Amino acid sequence: MDMKYIIDMNNDSPGPNPLGINPANVDLTLLTSLHALLEEQSVTAAAQRVGLSQPAMSHSLRRIRRLFDDEILIRKGSTNVLTPKAEELLGPLREIVQRTTQLLGGEPFRPDYSRRTLTIAMSASVSYILGRSITLLLEQQAPRMRLRTVPIPDEPDSVFASQGADVLLLAEGYDSAYPRERLFDDEWIVIGGTPDFLDSDPIMQLQDWPHVALDTPQRTRPYEVLLHRGVDAKVHVRLNDYLLLPQFVTGVHRVGFQRRRVIEHMKLAYELYTAPFPFPILGLGVDMIWNPWLSDEPYKQWVQELLITANDMSDVNNTDS
Repeated sequence: MDMKYIIDMNNDSPGPNPLGINPANVDLTLLTSLHALLEEQSVTAAAQRVGLSQPAMSHSLRRIRRLFDDEILIRKGSTNVLTPKAEELLGPLREIVQRTTQLLGGEPFRPDYSRRTLTIAMSASVSYILGRSITLLLEQQAPRMRLRTVPIPDEPDSVFASQGADVLLLAEGYDSAYPRERLFDDEWIVIGGTPDFLDSDPIMQLQDWPHVALDTPQRTRPYEVLLHRGVDAKVHVRLNDYLLLPQFVTGVHRVGFQRRRVIEHMKLAYELYTAPFPFPILGLGVDMIWNPWLSDEPYKQWVQELLITANDMSDVNNTDS
């Protein structure tokens, strides 16, 4: 009989776990250190957070590196950055910590008592549309909760791990690997600063009037469409924020593009004249995309209802304001 087969038959230790690392062989207290290291990205700060000495946290980091066969934290210039493996771990780990807290006696989510931080990833324009309504609802329903908004990165889905966003509010033209639910529809419109903007064909106005536009390395979608249609738009003013655009249009012979929902609010304060975008163009509907590791269903349902209510409140066409 083969000697290796005899040895294997007499070996009572379990073989490799086909699903990965065997939890029985892991010091699960390392997860607390790992969580702190991933969020603080500093051995010193992580040690202070969990009440360990710096040498003890450094020892934990060495064990974590062996456990995952990955550096986890690497030095880049004067700061530490997470490795790709560490970024993958951050989202699931936050969820594990949250669920462990609940398992060990944490109260079920109740907005009127919760001190949780609601983190929403959204653009400045969507914040302008929804921000006031969200703030009012939080004051009414969850006065102890905190709100944190974060910008949308170039790779939108990364915001869940890197920023711990509960929900991403993403325009329909941007891709995501996760399911999405429509929060509101929106569209591009043309805005002009003087009444005679409405007196002639909008296409001629786009051809003849100076434009105010966002300063970006690549053309924004309306200008791509104009180029394709042979409309020679002349940009005279470039800005670094879409929300500033109406201030540089109102009262002068200039045109620009903006979300309809934003302009509906701004027209309450600015004298602006609007027309539909004259060519077919992808809409600006905004979708809710949930953190894939967010498993607290009562919390998720409450946030969803909060956003839907905030949208209804902020729709100028549905209010008496």
